[in-house]
Amino acid sequence: MKTASCKAKGRLLQQHVCKKIKEIFNLPEEDVVSQPMGSQGKDVRLSAKALDLLPLSIECKNHKKFPSLAALEQAKYNSKPLETPCVMWKPPGKSMNHTIIYLNLEDFLKLMKERNNV
Repeated sequence: MKTASCKAKGRLLQQHVCKKIKEIFNLPEEDVVSQPMGSQGKDVRLSAKALDLLPLSIECKNHKKFPSLAALEQAKYNSKPLETPCVMWKPPGKSMNHTIIYLNLEDFLKLMKERNNV
């Protein structure tokens, strides 16, 4: 697959993730932004308001193989304090609505604890 095609696939996933976050949390365009392909940092930039609702550092992967732990490390490297690193992956042959998120167990449990005010 050509580099341009690979980047286009990645861009589509980033845009889908942004769209879903804006829909679910009723956020305006400027609060959830898909970063240009090849740029440094997170794939999805969240405003302070969006981070209050969804404290994630998002790395998007749209390729055949399930992303390695290196993708999660990349999300962690790009995260700031109080952001949970995660990877969004669209499995091959599935629609964007079948996108999977993965994150560290400890981080997931911490998010659930905060959500439930425990």
